Amino acid sequence: MDAAPAALCPRHPETFAEGTCTRCGTFTCSQCRKGLGAHQGLCPSCQDLSRSGKPSGRAVLSLVFATVGFCGFVPGIFGLVLGQKELNAIEAGKAPRAGRDPALIARNLGWFHVVMFFLLLLGLYTHL
Repeated sequence: MDAAPAALCPRHPETFAEGTCTRCGTFTCSQCRKGLGAHQGLCPSCQDLSRSGKPSGRAVLSLVFATVGFCGFVPGIFGLVLGQKELNAIEAGKAPRAGRDPALIARNLGWFHVVMFFLLLLGLYTHL
């Protein structure tokens, strides 16, 4: 049986790839991975995407739902779920890091709404 040919890095065609990007699957070499810090699993293109200056729509929407949750608890819970999904996507390198703060605020506000909802239910239960 013939051995499979080694993959080459698309940015450095003279260098053999050492791994693949965890987001897009592109082959990467040691030169591409150098200086990526916590995001060593990402290729340079995906690293650039994660640094883009605009938060994703999901991050913004999670913050909107969490804020509207002050008018009723259900939207706040949606903000919690969307905020956590966005934080997970950011950690995986699939969403821009600029959405981290709005998603974190939405998640925390969502937990506030959950606690307030249960306190309301507890107060209604004690009055029965």
